Amino acid sequence: MDKDLLRSVDLLKENEEQVRNDAENALLTVCQNILSHPNDKQYREVRLDNPMVTTKLLPALGGIECLFDIGFVETTDCLSLPQEAPLSKLRALQNLLNKSSLPTKAPTVKDIALYNLIPATSTEKEKRFFLSIIEFFQNVLRFEDASLQEKAKKVIPIVDLEIATMTRLGQLHKHVKLFQTDSQKDVEKQQDEHDDAKDLFLMELLHWFKYKFFTWIDSPKCTACFSECKQQEMMLSNDPRCTRIEIHKCTRCGTRVKFPRYTDPEPLLTLRRGRCGEWANVFTLLCRTLGYDARFIYDHTDHVWTEVCNGHCPYLNGKYVQRYSLTHCSIEIVHITVFSQLRKKNSQHQTCSKDEVQDVTWRYTCDQIGVMKRRNICSENKLLQFIESLNKYRQSSPHYSSTRRQYVIKRRLLELVELIHVPNKRDSDDDEYYGERSTGSYEWRRARGEISESNTKINYSWDVSKYGEAFHLQYSVVKDMYKITDDNGTVLMEISGWQYGTKEFEGGMFRKVEHDWKMTYLSRSPGTICGKIKWCFVVANPNLYLKTFHLQATTKIFHEANISWDIEALFDNANQNKSVVLPINDVSNYRTYQLKGATKLILTATVSGGQGDSAWQHAQIFRQNLENEDDRSLVIDIELENR
Repeated sequence: MDKDLLRSVDLLKENEEQVRNDAENALLTVCQNILSHPNDKQYREVRLDNPMVTTKLLPALGGIECLFDIGFVETTDCLSLPQEAPLSKLRALQNLLNKSSLPTKAPTVKDIALYNLIPATSTEKEKRFFLSIIEFFQNVLRFEDASLQEKAKKVIPIVDLEIATMTRLGQLHKHVKLFQTDSQKDVEKQQDEHDDAKDLFLMELLHWFKYKFFTWIDSPKCTACFSECKQQEMMLSNDPRCTRIEIHKCTRCGTRVKFPRYTDPEPLLTLRRGRCGEWANVFTLLCRTLGYDARFIYDHTDHVWTEVCNGHCPYLNGKYVQRYSLTHCSIEIVHITVFSQLRKKNSQHQTCSKDEVQDVTWRYTCDQIGVMKRRNICSENKLLQFIESLNKYRQSSPHYSSTRRQYVIKRRLLELVELIHVPNKRDSDDDEYYGERSTGSYEWRRARGEISESNTKINYSWDVSKYGEAFHLQYSVVKDMYKITDDNGTVLMEISGWQYGTKEFEGGMFRKVEHDWKMTYLSRSPGTICGKIKWCFVVANPNLYLKTFHLQATTKIFHEANISWDIEALFDNANQNKSVVLPINDVSNYRTYQLKGATKLILTATVSGGQGDSAWQHAQIFRQNLENEDDRSLVIDIELENR
């Protein structure tokens, strides 16, 4: 083995973990590309201005040295590997880097006694099912590792999140005090939902995690030309932290890119990317690190997520379930029917915490009859007995306190009682919308059967008279957040998620994020002819009606696409049958006095047109650069006056 190469690899280990991992991954990519295409000149050259060199190799001690040690030479504007250079050195570097990235031991110690709890009468199909639950149960104990929690704590900006929490709490207190003349019931409800610093901190943590820490990856970018890749195949991994490795192929140059699917959260603290599996693993770890009573839910089809008890009433509280189902799909408190609205044929949802395993399928479906038909792996009694045997074993361990055991038993009983109130199907009058997945490409979500292109009714109305004689609404597509402010700009209310502030929408309208162009906007779904969004504004105070309406919005069209806007005004009392519809020709700065006296407004935006297969994205509502921190994609100001 080349001593210089060994010394350079040892130098890599002197870097911080993030820098070392980036450099090692870049070097592995270079080696893999050349070994896969040994006669292709483009893979033997690495330009000095390539982001891989400037951001990953140059900052790392030993990074560029490794390239020189395997035979690269410096030319005018790049590093080049001569055709006569032996490939054996590349294989040697590849082997060294692969060995250095492997952990010295498996991340979790398996408790062999758990496997003896599988019923002796189980069929092979049942055994595989029970084994998956055991593996799942053992893996969540990884979140309790003290040293791992110390590493996790270092990546959380705790002080910043505390400041954001206190700011939000102050705004809420001011809002409650300002409108204390409102119905006492409404105020109490507001306090119950929001006036808890720990809950607010959790939501700030989730917002930071989703938008600043973690990156959703459908398919990695090509490491050679940074073009889009598509998954080609899958292979097993020798790394115990990783269940499998996806192989993606560049659609432009054909480079094969590896995408390891880690189940151990430790490397993900550095990589910070993945899909729902990586998301839930890391976020559950962060919640446990901060002391939240969190558990990990596994849908045996293909989804996982995190649940967090909010501390008031564990995992329950009537229809809205005051336990937070925290998934990458949303940053809201998730209603139980949101998973049914994904239109997936689920049958098994198990949840694991440091305390127990539970079958929570019934909490995440409204089609219990259909679910029962699909639950055919084993009998219900056998599953229940197996889960109880796991829990009894866990809670009988030497270090498990009797106090904790009693608490867990009571908590479980409360959950079971709560499930009695969950109907077998949705109430006929319950037409609320609880959201679809907001992450993942359109193609990926459509393949999973989670896309709706029909008319979707949210039925949200903005009460413009609630805040006096002036109403100020802003929406940021970058933050995906609505906010209402007073005349001084103080935030009175916020709603996350563009769809949750609308009356209805159709055409599969969704928020598109272009990470390569660093742009985001709302558009219709591919394959649809048109899309539409409606916002509703009402004057609930009978002593007021509308005086003026002012609108500012950003839009962008390409290739003969079209975005049209109109506003419908409805009048009550003597003019209750009267309505007026006004077209809006310029949304950049529209103001009208023609709606004076109205008590209800419906603002409509319609997108259509465009050319070719990408016609759906040629009409873009609220288009903004992702780096625009002062984004006000939509501004609506309404003045009211006394009747």
